[in-house]
Amino acid sequence: MSEVSVSRSLQNGVIWNSVNAISSQLFGFIIFLILVRELPPTLFGAVAVSAVMADFFANEGRSAGADAILQEGLFDQKTLNASFFGLMVVAVPYAITMVAAAPLFAAWQEAPVLVYFIPIFATLLLAGPWLSVMDALIMRDLDYKAFTQRNLLGTLVGGTAGIACTFSSFSLWALVIQRTVTLLTVLIFEYRRTGWRPSLATRPGRPKRFHKRFFSLWAVAAMSLASPRAIVLIFGARYDGATVGLFRAADRISESIQGPLLSPLFGLWLPLMSKVRGQLDKEREVYTSIISTAAFVSLPAFTGLYLVADDIVALLLPPTFAGVAPLIKAVSVVSLTIPVAWFNPIAFNALNMNGTSLKYTAAAALCCVVTLVLLPPSVSPASAIILMSAPGFVVAIVGNVLLHKRLELDTWREYRNLLPAIVASGAMGFAVAMVHPHLQGFSAGARLGLSVVVGCTAYAGWLTTFHRRWLGERVRLLSGRG
Repeated sequence: MSEVSVSRSLQNGVIWNSVNAISSQLFGFIIFLILVRELPPTLFGAVAVSAVMADFFANEGRSAGADAILQEGLFDQKTLNASFFGLMVVAVPYAITMVAAAPLFAAWQEAPVLVYFIPIFATLLLAGPWLSVMDALIMRDLDYKAFTQRNLLGTLVGGTAGIACTFSSFSLWALVIQRTVTLLTVLIFEYRRTGWRPSLATRPGRPKRFHKRFFSLWAVAAMSLASPRAIVLIFGARYDGATVGLFRAADRISESIQGPLLSPLFGLWLPLMSKVRGQLDKEREVYTSIISTAAFVSLPAFTGLYLVADDIVALLLPPTFAGVAPLIKAVSVVSLTIPVAWFNPIAFNALNMNGTSLKYTAAAALCCVVTLVLLPPSVSPASAIILMSAPGFVVAIVGNVLLHKRLELDTWREYRNLLPAIVASGAMGFAVAMVHPHLQGFSAGARLGLSVVVGCTAYAGWLTTFHRRWLGERVRLLSGRG
């Protein structure tokens, strides 16, 4: 691929990834708000527990399967069939295990409905191998637009089905139906796009070679998200179903901010690093630019979310979710570590440090989970969220040091490069904190709107006044011109 086509593909990817993240999160959040007003927190908690088991294959496994196919670079029918059957060999036992474990989870959570939910989620996993192959075919063509259309269509159709079910006599099944219809919509869309379907013709020995790549990639992908999944399970054991539902609501609000801001940046790592591989100066520039831009967009967003959490809850959620505000604040505090902690695994992979990535993600997940398990029972849910993340932050710093060593960068200099966003976010937080008490006579919506205006003005004003060059670099990268 020529330099020009790489540049155009990168800009196209940034644009469509941004549209995908913003539109999917926006419509998904609207659907969530409608559902949350009609369904109890305990039902959200039950579905969250059911999804924990399924998502390790439905999300991470499917993604790893597509990546393994792309790594091999062979797209003839026999090779794709071998990959498909290699994934089915994993999916079928996984689904059977889920079905067998359903009564145990139902008894543990004291939620009989899990006996019905978990087998349905297990059955949906059997579509994963087919989707992995079709995902790989779409990614091979760098068809970011198709992924955006697919995700938006799945969100809207699945959400509409869930909402319709909510206002019927089958409201108990609303979230399950939403997930099922979303998957079927995606499956139909990708089949119409690629026209691929499996057949029995295959290549001997290919599934074994496929498994070697797949399990390595799956381990990294799964452990990158193992901590949040395990936390849901442990929260269910430490507290109750309602608390799990509140935690998921807080996490959902946080994800609605994370997705549009950070998904486009995640999509830059591998294309950019592949383009400059072997050029140390360019690799450094890519790393520094993405991390700095992540700080630029995430730090003010989550500083602001912490300050206006009460207004968001009062404005958007029903009274049954009043306890979400402290959890939103706790999640916001943890999210302030995004520039330091979040990109380490994908940065390792982009630099061909897969072994280090695997060890790092295992250590980070283990620290969070073990800390949460060992916390005293008297610790509140909000405090638990912050305390369990502290050891992971230390591991993240170690990961930064390893990356900086590979890139021959000075760690303290890289951290100093984040100071403009840190200081500007502090100034923004101070301005909002000073103004907010004087807005108590206003409605929650008015307080929220005025706080956003004050915060954005303070943040942009500080960067424009004191860090104009740094601000310009961030804007150019986000617009695809960096």
